[in-house]
Amino acid sequence: MLTLPRLFPGETNPGWSFEESAGIGADRMPGGMSPPRDSRVRVGAALLVVACLAACRPAPGSAPSPRPSASALPLSSSAPAAGSLAVSAPLPGAAVFLDGRRLGLAPQQAEGLAPGSHRVRVEKPGFRPFEMQVQVLPGREARVEARLEAESPRLRVQSDVPGAQVFLDRKAVGTTPVELEVTPGPHRLNVSAEGYEMFAEDIDVASGRREVAVRFKEVRLDASVDVVHKHGVGSCQGRLTATPAGIRYEASRAEDSFAAPLDAFQRFEVDYLAKTLRVSLRGGRTYNFTTREPNADSLLAFQKNVEDARRRLAAAR
Repeated sequence: MLTLPRLFPGETNPGWSFEESAGIGADRMPGGMSPPRDSRVRVGAALLVVACLAACRPAPGSAPSPRPSASALPLSSSAPAAGSLAVSAPLPGAAVFLDGRRLGLAPQQAEGLAPGSHRVRVEKPGFRPFEMQVQVLPGREARVEARLEAESPRLRVQSDVPGAQVFLDRKAVGTTPVELEVTPGPHRLNVSAEGYEMFAEDIDVASGRREVAVRFKEVRLDASVDVVHKHGVGSCQGRLTATPAGIRYEASRAEDSFAAPLDAFQRFEVDYLAKTLRVSLRGGRTYNFTTREPNADSLLAFQKNVEDARRRLAAAR
């Protein structure tokens, strides 16, 4: 152990010399010279530091003091506080989505949201989706009111003959299949394909989506005309009705009524000047019909519709 001499107030020479403390004699210096004074100071200071370090070293056998663990260190409370979001919609039944996740029907309240940007989407059938990017602030509530706008009605037209021309209110709007936005209310729809009868229909489009399927290859026939059946003696009144299944005559007298398929007719023609529709069944009777109207236009229109259907049915076979 290194022992240092005690210094008392007022002492200038403690009786300790560099040579005596360090064990270095004057005879060890060249020419018997004493070490320089500044060397003595530096060596003495170094010995003082060594003594202090030795005093701070733990005693043999004693455990070193434990270092504080990371968990014992105080944590910083810099994490931002969560925010919240309230979503409402004036229309009932609107679905609320937050960052792509469905929350339910409006109104909805979302708590514990991380501060920052969030995507809000509100949907309802028949209305345009509402979308908005919302900034949520720490400890604050963001509020969103989704005002949904009604979608314009849509009309889709398709046909069994691709590329058919579509006209809406006498304006060409494309070829089948086609889908377009229309104004609510009544419209006139025409669809034409080469080699087929033009399709024409009055339609009423409300909100949402309306679909019209045009069957050009399907034989359509729904015609009727009021007639007078001329007998050899006398006459009876009735109504002629034509469908793809055939022609049916419903008379005021049941015994005068009849029905026959379209391919059973041998003659089916109109004498316009005589105002007469002549119907002859193969191997059967001949019927003569007239009309109480001033001309034979109604008979001619009925005969034309039936003949067009007969021709198309024959071509489909």
